[in-house]
Amino acid sequence: MMNIKNRFSLIVIVMVGIVLQGCKKKDIAGFSATPAVNFTTASTVYSFMSNPQAEYIQEIEVKIMGDSANVDRTFSAQVVADASTTATPAQYEIIGGLVKKGSFLGKLSVKVKNSAELNTKEVFVKLKLVDGNDFKAGNKETNTFLLGWTNKIVVPTTWTYYNIFFATKSTAVYRLILQTTGIASLTAAQYQAMGGEAAAVAAGTKFGDYVKQYNLDHPNDPLRHDDGTAAGQLIVPKYYTKSKYN
Repeated sequence: MMNIKNRFSLIVIVMVGIVLQGCKKKDIAGFSATPAVNFTTASTVYSFMSNPQAEYIQEIEVKIMGDSANVDRTFSAQVVADASTTATPAQYEIIGGLVKKGSFLGKLSVKVKNSAELNTKEVFVKLKLVDGNDFKAGNKETNTFLLGWTNKIVVPTTWTYYNIFFATKSTAVYRLILQTTGIASLTAAQYQAMGGEAAAVAAGTKFGDYVKQYNLDHPNDPLRHDDGTAAGQLIVPKYYTKSKYN
């Protein structure tokens, strides 16, 4: 038979084993923490200068710390009301964040709105990730993002072939050229590279047809120069499809 000393030693060994097993379970449980979400960059500025729409959905990339999942997951952000935020609540809307199933990257969608005041200024909103059901906010260094937007553009001071589109410069005309042709400047070298006069006139006609059609569709609010020597006057393109608009 087992003597008292051996029996006591066995009891101690069993108890130590139970304690160690409990510690192991606690350690394992400690690794099941909620994953975190972080921004991958610190800031961006969007320009409406080639976008005639009243609003734009800006997608801001995030990455997660933790495991992927077999379901879509969501996260949220809030505005930081400090000196960095200059936009009013009416100028933006936080739509929300989404990390698709199986992915380690996600997008925070924010709707920014165009307005006349953006022609001369930039506005900003500082965003901060917050804890949610699927994710907690990430590291302090990467859980804020500064989003800016503007409609401000600078008309080139020298543009050798500007008169392909219109002889009188204005910000409104330049914005329409960017919008309809994507041409930001047209120097002599660029003029030759794009194909010379025929290609330039084709681009000018594309711009002109847009202006003509817009004015037909908006007879009470036609396109006008907004600054320069012709401020307030109608925009009359040099080239357009005459068989269609004359």
